[in-house]
Amino acid sequence: MKKTTFLIAGLFGIGMVGLTQSMNVCPVIAAEEKVVSHEGVMLPTRMLMHEISKRMSNILEGTLASSFKYVAQEAGAIVDESYKINDVFFPVDPKENKWFKRAKIDPNDSDKITKLKEEFNVYLKNITSSALEIQKAAKTNDQKTTFKAFTNMVEKTCFECHEGIRDKMIPIENQ
Repeated sequence: MKKTTFLIAGLFGIGMVGLTQSMNVCPVIAAEEKVVSHEGVMLPTRMLMHEISKRMSNILEGTLASSFKYVAQEAGAIVDESYKINDVFFPVDPKENKWFKRAKIDPNDSDKITKLKEEFNVYLKNITSSALEIQKAAKTNDQKTTFKAFTNMVEKTCFECHEGIRDKMIPIENQ
């Protein structure tokens, strides 16, 4: 019964992650703990989110394959990637910020930008905290604990950010 429940939850998780990567094949062989290089160029914001999404998919795949060293490595990579959020979304010169233009944010509205940056910092802390929890769980070599940490990150970090930020600020090209 427990294996069936875990299998169903795993397949649901794969489906959810797969939705975020519908046009990209996962470039990882989890059982061998190898990463295949990513090719292609995208906009910086999409590239950053795509990179985090890939890492999340890799974590799920590694968890299901019981490749805990690989899972810990990918969780660490998410921490590294998360620190790029402020650089990508809030470069030094807001007037040259292409993301602001696409999201219809006035680069002269310093109050709105400051508030938005503060919100992003909350999500950044949640991403790093959740990824570190996944890493910690992976070091126990316990599949259920690792999977639980993964689903907690998706539910409490990814979805919250998307509902709070992304879904309210859909760039022009996605409307």
